[in-house]
This record gives sequence, structure tokens and C-alpha cells, in this order.
Amino acid sequence: MAQTTGMKHRQVSRWAMMLALGLALPLGSALAADPSPASGNPKQRPAGSTAACRSGTVALRAEDAATTPPLRPGEPVCLRLRSRQSAFFRVAPEVGPFYTVSTRALGRDTDTVLALLDSQGRSLAEDDDGGSENLASSIEAGPELGATLLRAGTLDGQGGNFELVLVRDEPRPPPNFPVSLVQAAGQPALTPGQELRLRLRRGQSAYFALPAGREGLVARTLDLEGETDTTLTLLDANGTQLDEDDDGAGGNASALPLDGAPAGPIFLRVSILGNTSGSFSLALRQEPPPPPPDFPTSLEEARQQGPLAAGSTRPITLRRRQQAVFALPPGESLMIHTRNLSNGTDTVLALLDQDGDVVAEDDDGGAGFASSLATAKASGPAAFVRATTLNSGPGQFDLVLRAVGGGARAVSQAGSIEEAARRPTLLPGEAVAVRLEAGQAAVFGLPQDGHPVQALTFDLQDGADTVLELLDADGQVLEQNDDADGGLASRLLAGPQPRPAFLRATGNEGAAAAFSLVIVRPAR
Repeated sequence: MAQTTGMKHRQVSRWAMMLALGLALPLGSALAADPSPASGNPKQRPAGSTAACRSGTVALRAEDAATTPPLRPGEPVCLRLRSRQSAFFRVAPEVGPFYTVSTRALGRDTDTVLALLDSQGRSLAEDDDGGSENLASSIEAGPELGATLLRAGTLDGQGGNFELVLVRDEPRPPPNFPVSLVQAAGQPALTPGQELRLRLRRGQSAYFALPAGREGLVARTLDLEGETDTTLTLLDANGTQLDEDDDGAGGNASALPLDGAPAGPIFLRVSILGNTSGSFSLALRQEPPPPPPDFPTSLEEARQQGPLAAGSTRPITLRRRQQAVFALPPGESLMIHTRNLSNGTDTVLALLDQDGDVVAEDDDGGAGFASSLATAKASGPAAFVRATTLNSGPGQFDLVLRAVGGGARAVSQAGSIEEAARRPTLLPGEAVAVRLEAGQAAVFGLPQDGHPVQALTFDLQDGADTVLELLDADGQVLEQNDDADGGLASRLLAGPQPRPAFLRATGNEGAAAAFSLVIVRPAR
């Protein structure tokens, strides 16, 4: 008899464990996280919580939300989501049509995402980081959305712990524009010449269908109020992003040409950067095609135009999805920079061989968003340079070609700061040949003209692996670089202070090395 009782006890324990893990609940449901353990001292609730979390079942599928408790104001829910899980909620009818749902008290590294869904599960509005806490979310609902469900999840489905809270809002005036792709699909398309004044709340977007004939059409935001920063996004009928522009019209205004959009229904989403509110005008304009660029945009055009001269500076203005390509003077060692970047421009430089294959590339190797490349560091002979912008956006900048001497000049090497201080400093743009025995170092003084310099090694012989160090007058190491850009060469930026300052070049771990060294003025 005692044995039978023990077996029953073990069975009950097993069922209790299954219930605790959610295994005995209906498919697609789970228990909301209980903030208080079954025994011992109550668990300390996360900072930011003001009311006890509601316990109970939570739907993990949209179709199960109808049989689980709805969200109610003043009744926060504690959620513990596993990887790739989301929770789905109805909103209690007594809440009314205006409400805000937010996440708070996020567990460590939890990044929440909220979405309002229609009856078919399509997203009507979404928010990632619009909450009052870091990585928390907040989303406003109104009758214009027609939302039937709320989905609470985590970024990339990583899972995490957080609280979900609903607050009833005062009625808001209805917007005079569609606020979802579904609404926009049921309304007439924008017409060329049409201009609308829009005021978006935090986290709100406006959606518009676009006309079938889009040749020469450009969508623009105008007359931005205060610090409003607009973004225009081109979407297909499924909500897939096709193109986007942030500041293409200058300042915080946006401009999105529609010429390159594919055939079929296309929509425009208008939003404000940073989940803030703002007021502005939206215009759909027929604009004449821009004048052809005054620079080659392909390898064939670059070949026909001939090489860009060393020592030249070429101002460039790129439109969206445009590139500038120049042939390089053959047989010359060059440093190529971008500088004088207009607001928001982020350049990318690439060196190409005769067939157009990339042999070297740089994004932010210059100052800020500027780029910098040395032909001597390319993996093969460089015949062309290609200048673009990050994400193919518009931009303005100068392209600068600078010759690196006529070959490396042989110099006698100082082995100490004291000896280097008695010799002439390095000259910007003039390469010197360095040959080191095992355990040897070469020390060079830097110019004392109040300007920064960038030092780099190239033409490494027989597998040399260089190390560059920036030293002050007392020999203290201020900066160091071993392998720049994933290779064995080195690159080091020395600011205008302190001076005097010195550059020490060695082989890695004191190995013998033969290479060339040059300093150049970094792009501004």
C-alpha cells in the first residue's frame, strides 16, 4: 500500500511539472510569467513596475487569443518569451478605441517589438524602441487602424522577460490620411502635382498608393516644422521595402525618385525619423530629368575619358544609385581620398583592376565618413577608382588623388628618438624605403606644422609584417597599429599634438622586414 501511494505521489509531481512548463495547456498557449516564486521570499519586481503582474495563460498563436484573457487598463502582464515566441492579445471592449500599449521592466538584453494586427494578421502599425525605457516599445491605437489584435515579441525573436501594460487614452482627432498599407490600398492613388500637409504623431506613418505612370515623378517632403526629420519608403503590395530616402532633398527633407520602381501596385510610406512627432508637406511632382553627370559612371566611359591626373581634386555630386568611375594614371603609386563631405554623405572607395574586379575597398578609413585608399596596398594592379555612397544614397564630396613620390627614397635610419630628433622629419607624400634586421627599429620625426598625418607601410617584401608606433618625446607609446585592413601592412593616424612626436617602425615580434613608409595628410 505504501508503495502504491509513492507511485501516485510521483505521478502527481510529474503532472505538476508539466503544468508549470505549459505542456498541459492548449496548443499555442503558455503561462504568463509569475513574479512570485512558490516558496521562500517573494522575488523582487523589476524597477519601473507599479502594479503586480497578472498571472494566467497567454496565447502564443493569433488564433488562440480569443480564448485567453484580454488586455485591460491597470492590469500589467509579465511575459517570459522563449526564442522565436510572440504573445497575442485581444483588447478588452471596455478600453474603448483610443489606447496605448507599452513594454517596461525589460530583463537584461531584452529588446521588445509591438505590432497592431488586423483580422487577417496583417501588421497595421509597429514599434521597436519607442518606449520610455531603453529598448522598450510603445504603440498608440485609434479607431482608424481597425486593429483587432496586439502582438508582443522581441527583436529577431531572441526571447526575453518584460511587462506589458495598457493605458486608456483620451480621444484624438482622426488623421486625414491612410495609416496602414491596407487602408492605402482602398483609396485613390496620389496624383502628380498633389501636395498634402501632414502631422504625424510619435510612431505614426502615412501610407499612399502611387499612380501607375511614374516616369519622371519624385516624392518630396517640404516645409518641415522645427526639427522634423522625414523618411520616405517605397513598398510593394506585400509591404516589402523597395527603396528609401532620408535626407535626399537637403537638410532633414526627403526626395525619392520613382522612375526605377518596378511595375505593379506601389505604395509610399511617409514617417519621421526617431519615433518623434512632426509636421510637414508631402508633394508628388513631375520633374525634368537631371542633367547628365560631368564624370564617367562606368568602366567604358572611364576608359574613353582617360586617366585622372595625380595631384587633382574632383568635386562630385552623386544622385541616388549613382557612381563615379575614373581611370588611374598607370605605373604611379597613389593615395586616394574623399574629403569636404556634405552633410550626411558617407563615401565608399574601391580600386578596380582592368576587368572591373575589386582589388581594394574602404568605407570610413579617412576622417569621419570619408574614405582613403593606397594603390600600393591593393591585392592586384589598380586601373580604376570607383566612388559611391553608403547605401547608394545621394551625396557631395571631393575626390583627391595624390602621388606618393616617384618611388621610395632610401634614407639612413635612426634607431632612437635622440638620433631621429637630429635628422630631418618625414615629408608628407614622400615614401622612404626601410630595411630592418632582426631586433632593429627605425624611428622618424613627424612634421611640427600643427597638422595631423596618416602613416602607412606598403610594398612589403618577402612576407614582412610591420608594426607602427606613435611616440612622444619621452618615448611613451601613444598609438600602435599592426595589421591594417586585415593585411600585414600598418596604418596609424597621428593628431596635430603632441609635438615633437616620432614614428617607430619595426617588424612584428622583432623580425627582419623590408618595406616602404609614407606619411600623408588625412582627408578632412
